[in-house]
Order: sequence, then C-alpha cells, then structure tokens
Amino acid sequence: MFSVRHLQQKREELQQQYDLLSEKIGFLRNKYAIEAGTLVAFQLDKEIELVEKERDRLLKQILTIEKSCESERIHSELFRLNYIAQVQLFREFITEKRIGAFLVHGSPEHGQIWLLKRLLQKIPESTVTPPISFHLSRRVLRTDIAALWRELGRQMGVQDYSSQQEIARNVVAQLKTQHIILIFHDLDCIDEIYLQELIRDFWLPLVNSTPQTICPSSEFFLLMFLVDCDGCVNTWNLGFADRLDLLWKPHIPIRLPMIDPLSKQVLVNWMENAIDVLPIEATRKIDYTVQIILEKSEGIPERVFAQIFGLCGCNWEEEEVKWLEL
Repeated sequence: MFSVRHLQQKREELQQQYDLLSEKIGFLRNKYAIEAGTLVAFQLDKEIELVEKERDRLLKQILTIEKSCESERIHSELFRLNYIAQVQLFREFITEKRIGAFLVHGSPEHGQIWLLKRLLQKIPESTVTPPISFHLSRRVLRTDIAALWRELGRQMGVQDYSSQQEIARNVVAQLKTQHIILIFHDLDCIDEIYLQELIRDFWLPLVNSTPQTICPSSEFFLLMFLVDCDGCVNTWNLGFADRLDLLWKPHIPIRLPMIDPLSKQVLVNWMENAIDVLPIEATRKIDYTVQIILEKSEGIPERVFAQIFGLCGCNWEEEEVKWLEL
C-alpha cells in the first residue's frame, strides 16, 4: 500500500496548491469588480485567466491521481486473489533457504507475471535490487548458453569476454550486499533439451559457486524464476521438485503448482473480503456478480482481472501494461 500512500500525499499537496489558486482567483475577481481603470481591469482579467488555467491543470492532475489511487487499491486487493498454494510454498522456502529456482507456469492468460510479482514482493527488500531478466525469445539467448553468461556478466558490470568463473565470482561478491534474482521469460521459445542445458550449464555452476557465501542466516538470496506462459514445460521430462524435503538440493528447480482457472468459491470469498474497495453495485449480489464474471472470463485469471477492473470503472487495457510488467 506504499504506492497508495504516496499518491495520497501527492494529491494532498496538489489540493493545497489548488486551494491557494482558488483564493487568489477570488481576490483578483474582487479587485476587478472595484477597479475603475480600463487598463488595470484588462490586466486583472488576463491574470485571472492565467491563474484559472493553472488551476485547471492542477485539477486534471488531482483527478488522474484519484483514478490511480483507486486502481492501486484494486490492484492491492487482487494480489490477495488466488495463488494460495504457490505463495505458501514460496514463503516456506524463503524462511528456510537462500538459493533456489522456481518454475512459474500455466496456460496463456493465467497471470504468470502477476504471480511472479507477488512472489517477488515476499522477498525482503526485493525492490532495492531489480531482477535481471533474460528473454529467451531473443535468438541468441535461446540457442547459446554462453550468451546467457555474457548477458549475466553485462548486467552485473563484468566485461563480456570474461570467463564464466569470473562472472560467478562477481555474483558471489555481490551476494554479500544484495539479492541476485534471475528471471527467464518465454520458455515456450526453447525446447526441453535446451532447458536441461540451462539448468546444468548455467544454474548449477552458479549454485556450486555460492554455498559458502549464502547461509541460512544470510539476508540475501540467489533466486532463479523460469516463467512459462504457454503451459508447455509441465509436459517435459525434467527433474523438478514439487515440494521441499530432505532430498531437495538448490540446483533442483522447484515446480510451483500450476495456475488453475478461478473457481466460483474462490471469487466469492475474495469479493466478500474486498467489499470495502469494490463498488456497491458489484457487491450487492455477490453470487450473481461472480456468475457474470465467470461467464465472461471462463475463470481465466487475466480475463477475470479485466472484468473486475471494468466493474470498478477502470480500463484493463490501460492497466494491463503497468500491472503485468516487472
């Protein structure tokens, strides 16, 4: 809710400026009414016109911020919708471990990036260190593991021609003062063999370089997220772990539960808890509202989000770019 508080503070500051301009306009109009001289009256009229334009500009900013505050509130509530099993497993991990990789996966439009943002927020001080993103839709990154190392080196300030060992040493050094969070997008652009190579020739060397650096008492994490927005990886024959147990090792990616469509009961429970934020028209008959949402969205998470934003008077097409971006 920090964003909402920040926007509210900004709105209050603009409102104070707006009120001062309104007082000034009132003063100038009173002065204009008693001024007899034509030239002075003309100057006052022009000054009033300029101040009114400035006040109108501030009003537009205030209205925009009010709309953003509403959008932020909806977004904060939507962060509590669904993904319970995925969040529970991830929270269990970060309370006990410091190095790990995760598969975030589901069919198209199931809110994989939404879930990823929610998981990132669970990492203490995660906003201090931006994640390093790899887009496997880029030809060079989806065919050459060495290119992944060069990209990691470039992102961390190591020269491109440096060896893997030097880049890994740089990761170890930075982990003493910050998180290292790696995100691989577009897994549908690679095949099963290449993902095996990525884990074996990229992730495993990083893991082997860091065990002495990160202990359970450390405040910093080395994490890798594999994002599958197509639902393809779940059919691949890869050695994922589905839970944390005594046999799990940091080089084995954890397969978070696959994202499912939203059920009626999940939506009803969420709307009852979000009743203070949602419009009264939407919550007067919650069961009926949920039925309409599911009919229009088929329970597909991102389509559900679009319906909810629509109910709240917000445009999902405008919000989607912001909320589905890291």
